[in-house]
Amino acid sequence: MFSANSMRSVWRSNKRLKISSPFRPISTPHSPSQESGSPSAHNPNTNAVSSEIRTPSAPLESTPKEWAERLDQIGSKFRLPRNVQAVYLKPLRRKAEFGLPVCDLQLRSYSARHVEFFADFALRAAYYLNLPAFGPAPLPRITERWTVLKSNFAHKKSQENFERVTLRRLIQIKDGHPDVVQTWLAFLRKHAFHGVGMKANVWDHSPIGVGKLMDETAAELDTAIEEKLANFGSSNKALEQAESVADLRVHPVYSVRDASRLLYRQLKPSRSLCPRQCRRNASATKSASTPNDRIIFSGIQPTGVPHLGNYLGALRQWVMLQNEAVPSTKLIFSIVDLHALTVPQDPTILRQWRKQLLATLIAVGINPKRSTIFFQSAVPAHSELMWILSTISSMGYLSRMTQWKSKLQLPEESTLDNSDAKSRLKLGLFSYPVLQAADVLVHRATDVPVGEDQKQHLEFTREVANGFNHIYGPVLVMPSPLISPAKRVMSLKQPTLKMSKSHTDPRSRILLIDSAEEIHQKIKLALTDSEPGISYDPSKRPGVSNLIEILGHIQGGADGSRAFAELGREHHHLSMRAFKEHVANSLTEHLKGIRERYLELTNNTSTNIDSIAEDSAKVARENADITLRSVKDTLGLS
Repeated sequence: MFSANSMRSVWRSNKRLKISSPFRPISTPHSPSQESGSPSAHNPNTNAVSSEIRTPSAPLESTPKEWAERLDQIGSKFRLPRNVQAVYLKPLRRKAEFGLPVCDLQLRSYSARHVEFFADFALRAAYYLNLPAFGPAPLPRITERWTVLKSNFAHKKSQENFERVTLRRLIQIKDGHPDVVQTWLAFLRKHAFHGVGMKANVWDHSPIGVGKLMDETAAELDTAIEEKLANFGSSNKALEQAESVADLRVHPVYSVRDASRLLYRQLKPSRSLCPRQCRRNASATKSASTPNDRIIFSGIQPTGVPHLGNYLGALRQWVMLQNEAVPSTKLIFSIVDLHALTVPQDPTILRQWRKQLLATLIAVGINPKRSTIFFQSAVPAHSELMWILSTISSMGYLSRMTQWKSKLQLPEESTLDNSDAKSRLKLGLFSYPVLQAADVLVHRATDVPVGEDQKQHLEFTREVANGFNHIYGPVLVMPSPLISPAKRVMSLKQPTLKMSKSHTDPRSRILLIDSAEEIHQKIKLALTDSEPGISYDPSKRPGVSNLIEILGHIQGGADGSRAFAELGREHHHLSMRAFKEHVANSLTEHLKGIRERYLELTNNTSTNIDSIAEDSAKVARENADITLRSVKDTLGLS
């Protein structure tokens, strides 16, 4: 017997049972209508039923390759919604025609599920925006190891180590319009998925003819920025005021004084501030040199009569600049005797050295009527401007200069923290570059002939001038270097060192006023080697190479030097004695005129060196006072 519960369970199971139609043919020996005894068996109008019943089946069709046909077929077979069907399908993709990369999108996440889901979403969005997308390509993982303290005691047992792995996927867009790519990225940012970071690189492609277009616009660009670059480093307020005064000065009716008065009446009613600004701008524009008015300045320390290295390295270039300069160019050469005080000097010897150097400069070809030759100490504006510039000079910049280190024979990496430097360094030697900057800026020099060893000091001068103009307005002129070809003359006794007066042996150098006998004797005793013949090889034969270089500088004249290797080949057949005699004769002939003019200047009482120095100092003071008045007006010191 069945209980009520068992009957109820059987009934429920029968209720849940669902019979589906078969997919294969079913054969029966008898007609179902006959077994069931249905009324149709007795109805004569009913058609006969076949003894075999088959379920109709559609022929198997080949799967279409196009996505549109596949979607239509899936939609006709299944009743699932299209969004549900998309979950089980891969994202659709557009084909790239040219394969030009436009954007690289990198997705990052700590979860593989999150990064794969958002990569799928990004590909679908690209499809509907007609963007050919490729990927997602897996990139190398980023593994970070971390250590966390789990207690207050930093023991190994209190630490916990774990790794954090960052998964990355790369999606690349090709042949896409930049605006559409930006729209795609904006859409992804709007619908960003939590835990997934994005980083996109959008490539900017220019047309093939962009090079020609850039060449055409280069001239227009230079013209557009030339005016801005000319006032680089100046404050906007000072620049606007300077431009307003300059506009008034261009007008033929107004002078500088009229311009300042007009600004005084119209721009500001306050009588306490406006006059100072007007005077300041008028002086600033007055001190600025026009591009055609070149001022060449250079200086030399008074150490007596210059030697051959000074002449070939600097003095001969001064003469060349004087002879080739146009009449509107000013040439100013200073004997910087204040710089000589950085080391102790004997007053009698220093006074003698000053006169000797002035006479030598005139003897080598510097014309006092064409150029200004003066003593630095005779123009007080140098020292006054030096103090003003020292108020804006950086101690750090000065400590990195090499001048005081070389004078104290310290390594280049020495600093002010060095105990030896602290005990020996004096303020005058440390502020040496500031006085050099004042020498150049007080005369509004546009060009400064310097060697490679002095280029650092001119860079400091430009730095100081730029800093002053940035604070107070365009008052000081920025100088430019005139780098001369390196003509280094080495010592006759130590050919690996430069010719210098600091060498203890006077036979190591040739002075410009040495007699013919002295020149022959010094060249004869010059250090060479025992190898036969003459050849140019500075590394293996420095002594012989030094004599070849001296001969090349002398024979090359003021325009340049002859090729040293060629000179060595021309004289390779000579003995060492004959070659030294040839070099000595060439030097004697070249320096003969300089020595004669020097003796004439020092022995002739009619040509007074002091009067030449005083006349040149007067011209230099007038020129320097123009700059100093402008600086004082700017600072409010007048």
